[in-house]
Amino acid sequence: MGSVLKATLVLGSGSAISLIAGFLSNKVYAVLVGPEGLGLIGLFQSALAIASIAAGLGLSSGLVRFGASYAREGDVRIVALRQAAWQIYWAVLMLLIVLFFAFSPWIAEHLLADSPTWSAGLLLLVVALSLAAGIQIGLLNAFHRVSLLAKVTAFSSVLGAVWGIGLVWLFKESALPWVILGVPLGQFIFSRRFMANLAVPLAKVDPFELRVARRQLLRFGVPFTGSQLAGSAVQLGMPFLVLHQLGQQEVGYYRAAALFSTAYIGFLLNALGQDFYPRLSALRGQRGAFYDTLDTQQRFVLLLGSPLVVFSLAFAPMVISLLFSPQFMPTASILQWQLLGDLFRFLSWTLGYAVLAALPSYFYLVTELLGGACLFVFSLWGMNRWGIAGLGVAWLLTYLSYLFITGIVIGLALGWRPKASNVWLLLCAVGVAAAVLILPEAVKALMALLWALVCFLWMLSFARRR
Repeated sequence: MGSVLKATLVLGSGSAISLIAGFLSNKVYAVLVGPEGLGLIGLFQSALAIASIAAGLGLSSGLVRFGASYAREGDVRIVALRQAAWQIYWAVLMLLIVLFFAFSPWIAEHLLADSPTWSAGLLLLVVALSLAAGIQIGLLNAFHRVSLLAKVTAFSSVLGAVWGIGLVWLFKESALPWVILGVPLGQFIFSRRFMANLAVPLAKVDPFELRVARRQLLRFGVPFTGSQLAGSAVQLGMPFLVLHQLGQQEVGYYRAAALFSTAYIGFLLNALGQDFYPRLSALRGQRGAFYDTLDTQQRFVLLLGSPLVVFSLAFAPMVISLLFSPQFMPTASILQWQLLGDLFRFLSWTLGYAVLAALPSYFYLVTELLGGACLFVFSLWGMNRWGIAGLGVAWLLTYLSYLFITGIVIGLALGWRPKASNVWLLLCAVGVAAAVLILPEAVKALMALLWALVCFLWMLSFARRR
């Protein structure tokens, strides 16, 4: 567990800075432009994320999947893989230019809440920067340069916060479309700078090797992109669903809940993608080591993440008012259910990465399709039944379902079974979190402190045995 903890702390330092920068900027946005303004920023960011997934063709993850072993062994095929990724990038960018200019009026009206048509062109520029940065970050990840990845996360977040706060402070609502430019620009600049630190072999690429690399990336990337669109894109597209079902102000409330839920465990999810996934990918042929790494990571994310959930549940209303503004108090009705769902998200994400690392891409596609369908159906049902609070219930039900889906897939395909100690730990965490919801206010903080102490001692005991 020591290497897992070290990597998580390094990546977590960058995510902590990103967390502070994100909450500071969103606090300013909440005060200056209110729920509707924050909702509009959320629509732009969701459009950016979905477009980046669709156009990215899984290049960043493909570079990690195939490049991690090449980088570790000093194999010159990493050079062919890098060149192939850039060739695919330029071909996709040409297609994007045509599509964006053809559909820019529709994008501005239906996805960006009747924003000016030029905002679709701005979105195209930001997508291009985001995709280029993704390739560079994927290469850094393939070489497992954890400290450099942390720096990219931290520096780009600070640049994005300064950029966004400055624009909104000076120009208020008219500057909102430009806010999304800051972070991708920072990611591109800083990842480009840190690429010079990589020990990429100097070799001339054979045309045959280049074709093989392109096929590798596309065979992995196309099903991976379908999987992401089925799962992540549904989640990222939720602001559009909320916009048309409830309204732009409710998008702001939902965006605040999503920002909080994602940000407070951002360092864990960052570590899963930038440390856990490369390590699992390198152990594909070693079944025993693969199981051990998966079980250890599950225990670790629960011991570190569940106290954060319990503390967040104990202080949710106060934190919402502090981080955003009193206008955002309806967010609490979403957040309480969403935080409970995060306990299942911790484990389901580790299993999702296991599917991605060890099985053919279509397995991941199936799990993401089912997960995306669950989120869509539960969200529509929840909003129709409970309004804005139904979005939180949908989150909980989705990740509970996704945990069973990924667990069954890994169990049937690889013969993996969950460790009894991890199941017991999950049940304890859910019980404590549910108790915090119903206990008197004076007792909630004490319960959160006690659970944090229990998890710390449990983690210490396990680390000593290892």
